[in-house]
Amino acid sequence: MYSYDLFENSMEDELMDFMTGSRWPFHGEEEPVAEDIRKRIEEDVYTSEGNLTYWITAESGEKVGLIRVFDLDDPICLFDIRIKENWRGRGAGRAAVEWLTDRLFRDFPELIRIEGHTRSDNVAMRRTFATGGYVKEMYTRQSWPQGGKLYDAVGYAVIRADWENGTVTKVEDELEY
Repeated sequence: MYSYDLFENSMEDELMDFMTGSRWPFHGEEEPVAEDIRKRIEEDVYTSEGNLTYWITAESGEKVGLIRVFDLDDPICLFDIRIKENWRGRGAGRAAVEWLTDRLFRDFPELIRIEGHTRSDNVAMRRTFATGGYVKEMYTRQSWPQGGKLYDAVGYAVIRADWENGTVTKVEDELEY
């Protein structure tokens, strides 16, 4: 069981410890440094209008993950999720994505869809999207620059109508090749 608490800029030290305490192999910065995180806090990346950030907290009280939602001032928002290394593969990501989807569609009635993107080789996140009701809608080749390489990326989304009806509508390609 997990709880989800709103991040506030006064939690700067906790955020820096969290972000620098794990490797993030499927994010743009695999090993972020405190100075960059502090700069993002000063720029209100985590809390400005249209952005929300939530801690994912285990029953023990340990902060095991972070979800950042952005573009909430648009009918289509995106999110980024990070789970601490020692908590990966234990269900925190899936629980968080399901919680976030419900929360956003309930609290933001103008939202029509929620999107997330990941590298194509991030099998765990792709599975998390799929089991959370998200549909693969995009595959882009060599579009994720990281560590001097270009990786393929995959985009997933859930639409409000599917969430409301408890359905998953797969994308169908009408072209015959």
